[in-house]
Amino acid sequence: MSQTITLTLPDSFFQPIKRTAQATNQPVEELLVHALQASLPPLEGLSEEMIENLTALETLDDQSLWRVMGETVPAALQRELSALLERQQSAALSVAERERLAAGQRQADLVMLRKARAAVLLRFRGKRIPTLTELDQVTDHAT
Repeated sequence: MSQTITLTLPDSFFQPIKRTAQATNQPVEELLVHALQASLPPLEGLSEEMIENLTALETLDDQSLWRVMGETVPAALQRELSALLERQQSAALSVAERERLAAGQRQADLVMLRKARAAVLLRFRGKRIPTLTELDQVTDHAT
């Protein structure tokens, strides 16, 4: 299903889009759709749990999204994942270890996806995306 919308774009915004569309031999509408898709990637292919977790971020206020930006993978999990990955290089992991590694990687992936989604949502709300240094400061205050 598709939706049709009408936008009024200022010339200062439209002209670079028009030039880019001409340079890439694509209609302006197609270029804009691609740009929007890239700015808020679809969630298809993710587990239902991850999709629910990420879409729930859309209802958070800005302050809560900033807190999500400060989330980190717990240090104990980082150490465990590193140890399991190291061990995997030199020996076969047991079934239990492989399951723990997969579960830990899913948990770490969720933290990173939540942070990325929070950044996109903040940007959509007109907020400036923090630099890595600023993000480290947010992380330091959240822990």
